[in-house]
Amino acid sequence: MAKRSRAAAQPFDLPFPMPEYRARLKRVQAEIAKRGLDTAIVHTPENSYYLTGYRTIGFYSYMALFVPAAGNPTHLSRLIEKTVLEGSSWVPDVVCYPDTVHYLDATVALMKERGWDRGRIGIDKSAWYLTIDDFEKLQARLPRVTWVDTSLMIETMRLVKSPAEQAFSRKAGIAASAGMRSALAALRPGTDEDALMAAAYAGLFGRHSEYPGLPPLINAGVRHTMAHGMAEGNPVRVGDAVYFEVGASIKRYHAATLRIGFVGRPPKLFYDLHDLCRRSLDAGLKWMRPGVAAEKVDHAARKVIADAGYGGKFRHKAGYSIGIALPPDWSEARTMMLRGGEKRKLVPGMVYHLLPAVFEYKQYGMGISETVLITDTGHEILTDVDQRLCVVRP
Repeated sequence: MAKRSRAAAQPFDLPFPMPEYRARLKRVQAEIAKRGLDTAIVHTPENSYYLTGYRTIGFYSYMALFVPAAGNPTHLSRLIEKTVLEGSSWVPDVVCYPDTVHYLDATVALMKERGWDRGRIGIDKSAWYLTIDDFEKLQARLPRVTWVDTSLMIETMRLVKSPAEQAFSRKAGIAASAGMRSALAALRPGTDEDALMAAAYAGLFGRHSEYPGLPPLINAGVRHTMAHGMAEGNPVRVGDAVYFEVGASIKRYHAATLRIGFVGRPPKLFYDLHDLCRRSLDAGLKWMRPGVAAEKVDHAARKVIADAGYGGKFRHKAGYSIGIALPPDWSEARTMMLRGGEKRKLVPGMVYHLLPAVFEYKQYGMGISETVLITDTGHEILTDVDQRLCVVRP
């Protein structure tokens, strides 16, 4: 039997004042009404956090936020989550199921009790934490429901950060920079990837970062050419390049930065490629202002690298939106990227991680990045680490 709680919510620490949460809920409910929905079910934990303040490491278990067209939302979660719900969410309507009850049984029971077992119900088909199997079973058990896809509905609203959100992004930029400087300062021959990871975490946590959506990406030697490789304790030797990409989280708002280190005397190619990526970054930054289509940033950054003959080595978008995140990612790339074909325009309050980079296995992995806030008149760089290739002489 699901446990219910509707006493007045008394959260320990709401990241934002209640008027901000009310404004967010109002926007979502206006969109729900516009789409002719009775209720929308939110399965993406970042969206639940955005609307309620609820944050937990327990997002790996089934949870849902029911947002009706009017009135307060309802949380559905495991019973073990009851105290973190009470301590982090402003929403008083909480329904918890014990581990002896299957979560779909609890979902169906709640929907029938509230009259949500009929009509038009929004559901995010792109949510990582709603499986195909679970959705098909809900469809079978609730045959009177007309399911309407609400993928990226709330994520799109999250693209433009409020002044209060921007303040957390700035703090995340400070923490990410501290983590990067700490890791670079620890670079020396004879160390290893794990020691560099420890230094990065010391810098991050020293500036009050929480655990980021991704751990730092720190890879030495041949592994520095392996994009999205992770530290495995490999040693750092003279002649090794090291890839550093460090992100920070403040109240789940992220910022990240990328730098390259080298122990010994770098070959001329490394200096040339680093300068190329820095010029690509500068070219992209010149287009980061309100009213500019996102693809123009990508085109400008990509042209610099393509003109130098390395276009085929720039294998990803030029950047992506960054903000609220939980593992396994720190980006909002699913919502908006700085990439070719993205015609949407930059708007004040958007935050992006701009990261031109080139990779070729066993030869080089070179890049540089900044986290950038779009302002009313242009942009503000939130990260602050020396942009030079970090060379350590033995």
